[in-house]
Amino acid sequence: MIREPMYDEESLAALEQQETEALIAALAQYCKSLEQQVVELRRDVNRLTPQGQDKPFPDVHSDLYETFDHLAAYKRFRHLLTGLE
Repeated sequence: MIREPMYDEESLAALEQQETEALIAALAQYCKSLEQQVVELRRDVNRLTPQGQDKPFPDVHSDLYETFDHLAAYKRFRHLLTGLE
């Protein structure tokens, strides 16, 4: 008895694309969560800095962000990487 595959090549490719997009979206969301944790930690450090000393992080958001729009695959996944709040 010859069994036909459950999925054709096109369906498998679409499934792989969905899995790739789900991974990228999850990683992007995790990065956003880590950024928020770093900002909160920097705020805590600033708050705990003794009076009279310069705050170590005058801008708690500085140097946290990196862009990847120069990479060829960015256009394909832009919809997953922009607008994360």
